[in-house]
Amino acid sequence: MTDWFTVKIKYLKQNPEDGSIQTKGEAYMLNALSFTEAEARLQGILEEYIPEYNLLTCAKTNIQDVIVDEAFDYFFKVKVSYISVDPDSGKEKKINENYIIQANGLKEAYDKMEERLKGSIVDWEIPSITKTNVVDVFPYVDNTIAEKEEVLENA
Repeated sequence: MTDWFTVKIKYLKQNPEDGSIQTKGEAYMLNALSFTEAEARLQGILEEYIPEYNLLTCAKTNIQDVIVDEAFDYFFKVKVSYISVDPDSGKEKKINENYIIQANGLKEAYDKMEERLKGSIVDWEIPSITKTNVVDVFPYVDNTIAEKEEVLENA
C-alpha cells in the first residue's frame, strides 16, 4: 500500500533575463511506500533538471487519490464529506476525504470531482476547494508490473 507524500525543496536558480541568482521553493507530491522512497524517487526525477537542492520537508499527507490531467496547470485540494453508518453499532459518522485534482480553476476542479462522485451511493458534499502550491505529481509506478506487461506485449 502506498501513501501520498508532499516533498518541499529549495534551490538556487539563475534568472535568464538579468543573470541574477534567486532562491526558489517548490512542492511536489509523490506516491511512495516510505519517506525514504519518496525522497529517493524525487531525487531520481529531478536530478537532470535541478541537480542541487535542499530538501526542506517530506510529509505524509491525508490524500485519498490524485486526479492528474496534464492539459491543466494547477493542482487543487478538494475536501469531500459524507455520512457513513457503522454496520455493527448503527451510529452515523461524518467522513472527510481529501483529493488532489489538476485543473485550471476552482469550478473546473469542482466539476471534475462531481463527475468522479456521480453514481455514488452516499450523499456527499464538497465543503472546500483550495489551490495548492504543488508544482507536479508523481504517481507510484510498480516497475515489476510494467516489466511483466512489456514481456507479454513482446511475446
